[in-house]
Amino acid sequence: MTKLLVRVHTVVGPVEPINVVGVLVVGVDDGEFIVCSVLLTSLGIDVDHQLEQLAARDEDESGGDPIELEVDEMPVKLNGSKPSGDVDIFSAMERMIDCVVENRFPLEHVEILRTIVHAYDVWRLELRDDPSANVPPLEVRLQDGARPTKCKPRKYPPYTRRFLHELNVRLVELGLDFENV
Repeated sequence: MTKLLVRVHTVVGPVEPINVVGVLVVGVDDGEFIVCSVLLTSLGIDVDHQLEQLAARDEDESGGDPIELEVDEMPVKLNGSKPSGDVDIFSAMERMIDCVVENRFPLEHVEILRTIVHAYDVWRLELRDDPSANVPPLEVRLQDGARPTKCKPRKYPPYTRRFLHELNVRLVELGLDFENV
């Protein structure tokens, strides 16, 4: 057995474990190697859990995708609607704090997070035509010698495209966005 610094090329790019990995070298000239679960676990890939998901998945509208798809709903109320009250916002923020705790937020920092979240009146449950923040506009300047480039258009699933379209329409209605001509 020998120890190597391994780089595994994946769909999202190359990944490598923090430490060197013990490997068994076998004399085969096929240019490939077999990756064990210990190496994958050190990269944060739990093959057993993924196999459990694959075995337990139901064939439904997600087309066999083991990842649950959620429809993003835009919380927008039209003009004249009653704005949400402080109690609604407080309970929504508490639900968000509970959610981050469930997703392994350090328990010793929860009270600090709660203090920060409730210290500022910046939260809304829906888009409204509130007065704009009194801050200077953001000014972006390229560094000398920098060349602007175009990025490829992003591909979004249909529900995300619908959400973004509805969001943009609402921003235009509220006068918060306009067509760049």
